Amino acid sequence: MPSAGSTPDAGSQERVLVCDDDERIRQSISEALALESFDVETAERAVDAIQKIMRTSYRALVLDLKLPGLGGLDAISIIKRLNERLPIIVMTGHASYETEQAVRAAGVFYYLVKPFSLKELTEAVKAAARFQEGGKARG
Repeated sequence: MPSAGSTPDAGSQERVLVCDDDERIRQSISEALALESFDVETAERAVDAIQKIMRTSYRALVLDLKLPGLGGLDAISIIKRLNERLPIIVMTGHASYETEQAVRAAGVFYYLVKPFSLKELTEAVKAAARFQEGGKARG
């Protein structure tokens, strides 16, 4: 079983990164995804997530938009330059039409408005993992 700091492609088949500054949200999402057999890593800040993405391959990134320091929207453009095929699932508690348009224009895979169901999130992550695996169109 590969460790968290393993080479980028080793064991990355079902690895997901969750980035949110709220520990309870990170924990809830991690537990829900672990029940679906995903190997979950977490980051509290966008810069931490970016550093992890530079070292490790993931099937999907679950990213909050409102983060301390570097915000989620700015992080998306950096992450897309590092790995344009990484499906990003954005979650926000501050939804607006403008925000949704901005993240969609940035190339996110799925947009979730808090509060959302963990079932909806896990289904989005499963779809993202399938998309990255086969390059299939979103359903």
